[in-house]
Amino acid sequence: MNILEKYSLTCGVRPEHPSVPVGYFPIPYDKYIVIDNRNKNSMNVYDMYSDVISYIYPILESQGIEIVSFCRDDKSLLEKTKTYISLSKKQEAYILSNSLLNIGSDNLSCYFSNALGVSSIGLYSIYPSQINKPIWSDTHTCIESDRCGNLPSYGVKEDPKAINFISPEVIAQKILEKIGIEHKIPFETIFIGDLYPIKVVEVIPDFAVSSSFMNKRALNLRMDYHFDEENMCRWLKDRYLNILTDQPINIDLLKYFKNNIVQITVNIEKGFSESYLKSIQQIGIKTEIFCETKNEINKYRFDFFDFDINENIWKSKEDAGEKVSPNTKFLTSKILLSNGKKYSCYEAKLQEKELTDKPEVIYDTPEFWKELDHYRLINEL
Repeated sequence: MNILEKYSLTCGVRPEHPSVPVGYFPIPYDKYIVIDNRNKNSMNVYDMYSDVISYIYPILESQGIEIVSFCRDDKSLLEKTKTYISLSKKQEAYILSNSLLNIGSDNLSCYFSNALGVSSIGLYSIYPSQINKPIWSDTHTCIESDRCGNLPSYGVKEDPKAINFISPEVIAQKILEKIGIEHKIPFETIFIGDLYPIKVVEVIPDFAVSSSFMNKRALNLRMDYHFDEENMCRWLKDRYLNILTDQPINIDLLKYFKNNIVQITVNIEKGFSESYLKSIQQIGIKTEIFCETKNEINKYRFDFFDFDINENIWKSKEDAGEKVSPNTKFLTSKILLSNGKKYSCYEAKLQEKELTDKPEVIYDTPEFWKELDHYRLINEL
């Protein structure tokens, strides 16, 4: 039963078509759609709108259609959209009333659009669409997460978020259909890594930059790819690092830079001692330890009895599913910096193929599959 029908039954009143107050707002676009990704529950915020926009932006631009977005603050801006922050609800209603389409994550804008008779698309995950969708007109379309076969969480924290199981091309295709553009999105997502919605910058310390570069940013420093304590110190100045290492780092350096080290992630298999790990703990640096070799983990857990030794944090090709083929392409949420150049992954760096804004054909190597959590795999249709 829809929530509005439930309220109606409980209160003993009939639901009427609501009147939405509208306040004029000067908007300089004749044709536009609206994306509103705000939601009071963070589990209902879709994290891959940039992928959706990459599909539809060239098509809409050719038709003279702009993309307007409502954002909570300047930290949640969507690229290639005309962003509005802190408008009144009446002003938002005016913009929605003149739009071709509104896309929202089960939020107030979906209700406004439906009451105004404007086409809308709602993304649903933590609640079933049957419960929360607006019912005043037939202009609303629901896209519901499959939740990997699980039941709705009804607001309980999810990890990973079920709303991110909705593939970007599904949303993009529905947007084009709703505004009457005949265009087939020629891709199918076959895998989305748990970490793909999270933008990550990793640095191989084989070069140094000025202290102003990515100042105050949180970065991953891959000492396991290139061990260089001198460059590590340069990167630690005015930045916050999660250091991944397979070799012990000078304790005095860790003491000096402890306020700039968010965490040290240790591959226990090379040259670590119990006293060394206890020294890191005494400094007060958060430490995560893992063992890459599965049949050795029990040995290390016995030898380092006072520490939690986690299983291999890396993935393998088998985790990607059965639809992977030699023609499968990938997008990554991670940028790897090495010698001043950008790469999509460590395997791309090894093959000296720099990052572009286009999907890349997969590198079918164990090193590539290790980072599967950061990829979205797609097949062309």
